[in-house]
Amino acid sequence: MNKKIVVLAVVAAFGIPTAASAQTTLFGQFKYEVGYIDGGAVQSDGTVDGDNNLVHGTFGTRLGVRGAEDLGGGLQGIYRFQGNFSGANRSLATQNFRLNEEAWVGLQGGFGRLLVGRSDTAVKLAAMPFRNFTDTLADFNNIPGGWQRAEGLHYTSPNFAGATIGITIEPTGDTEDVYAAANVIYRQGSLFVSAAVEDSPGSATFAVGDIGVDETNWQVGVSWDFGQGDIGIQYQARNDGDDDVVIIPVNYKVLPNLNLRGAVKYVDPDVGSDFTNFAIGAQYMFSGRTELYANLWGDDEIGQTPAGANVSDASTHFGIGLRHSF
Repeated sequence: MNKKIVVLAVVAAFGIPTAASAQTTLFGQFKYEVGYIDGGAVQSDGTVDGDNNLVHGTFGTRLGVRGAEDLGGGLQGIYRFQGNFSGANRSLATQNFRLNEEAWVGLQGGFGRLLVGRSDTAVKLAAMPFRNFTDTLADFNNIPGGWQRAEGLHYTSPNFAGATIGITIEPTGDTEDVYAAANVIYRQGSLFVSAAVEDSPGSATFAVGDIGVDETNWQVGVSWDFGQGDIGIQYQARNDGDDDVVIIPVNYKVLPNLNLRGAVKYVDPDVGSDFTNFAIGAQYMFSGRTELYANLWGDDEIGQTPAGANVSDASTHFGIGLRHSF
């Protein structure tokens, strides 16, 4: 009863209409991490210095509402509103809730799923298994390129013997100049294989994540679950194919509730020297909802602080955090 009252209150706060037959769920998670950054830390005023400093982050702290309504004939109406309070070295007392993640309404049925609004691009969906340190301080040096969302039309086809096709289109005001992305994802047992491509418009006012103006990027990847863990490899051609990126994530369950993880990211840019970043960590699961984690990660020639600012020297960092989902 109490949860239903809370859900209705949040729905009312968002201004989301309700229906008697609709299913509505309030969900979210809180994450808090403290880290030691070597050679470049984000200060409370947003500047970056070259000293060794303690930082804290709430990356991955989010709140959302999702729902579905049976429309009959195998058709469902669906929606999702999701935002976050994430930041580095920011007080929770002064952070504002940002609806910058998921905000869409859609239909799903035998034809597949069609969403309109803000959601993951087809490129991001194809890269899901290759991001191994999501929403941690170690994430910034090991995240796949093209990890972003777009506002427009998102379509996912029905499953054809393990394969699906995804399409993302974001209008930019010009009928012949849009952001477009597509993927093919194959899942069969322990095997995951994906390929994706994206193309940005020529408009200088358009920006989606790390894709530039009038740029085409593509990627392929494969991941295998061997029972006690998984390993994958992804190749990306970024910056209109001029930058080569290879990411290798690994997970291994030592115990049912203890997972060891790692990632290596190699980048060979068109301009500048190539570099390799790495991360290793451990996750202890008290339950399916509560997790204690610790990560150690290092930069080669180019690293990044939690705010994304470049660190020019090789350095090693450490972080420990706690997550609870609901």
